[in-house]
Amino acid sequence: MEKYLEDLKNNSLTELDLSEKKIKNIDKLGDYLKFNYSLTELNLYSNQIENIDKLGKSLKFNKSLTKLNLCCNKIENIDKLAESLKYNSSLTYLNLWGNFIENIDKLAESLKYNSSLTELDLSKNKIENIDKLGESLMFNSSLNKLNISINKYENEDILVWSLNYNSSLINLDFDFKNIDNYENIKKYLNRNNKLKIKN
Repeated sequence: MEKYLEDLKNNSLTELDLSEKKIKNIDKLGDYLKFNYSLTELNLYSNQIENIDKLGKSLKFNKSLTKLNLCCNKIENIDKLAESLKYNSSLTYLNLWGNFIENIDKLAESLKYNSSLTELDLSKNKIENIDKLGESLMFNSSLNKLNISINKYENEDILVWSLNYNSSLINLDFDFKNIDNYENIKKYLNRNNKLKIKN
């Protein structure tokens, strides 16, 4: 990975695909990304990454990255990444599918302020509570696609209620735990007739 890091330092890369490289540590990558202004797409799909703190912190300062794929790793904690999204104005696509994430409260809080992210995939994790995410959707006006299917949450009432106020979502993929909410959601679709629900 050293060659790629040097290219990042020299701002000579626009896309970097490091998928399926058995990478465990991306601290140096985070350090270089912090001051990089050329990279727009970073693919870290299917590695063995557990800690993304430095990468997450770098997004507070990075202004070029638009797509970040962290799918199929061993990530549990996304708090630093989440905090940075409150200030980041370039990232439009974030894929966290297939990790071990349980808590997304800080991510939800940042979504109230973030105005660039349009696509977020949190499916196939271990998320237990989506109440804060539901609250954030009442304020967020940029997110178009959201996938939170195949998780462990039991109550989606607040998220369903938020759809009455959100007008930006076009695609929502999640698991209905309460069949009554499926009926409620039909009413909210009258307000946002572009929204498509996948269950």
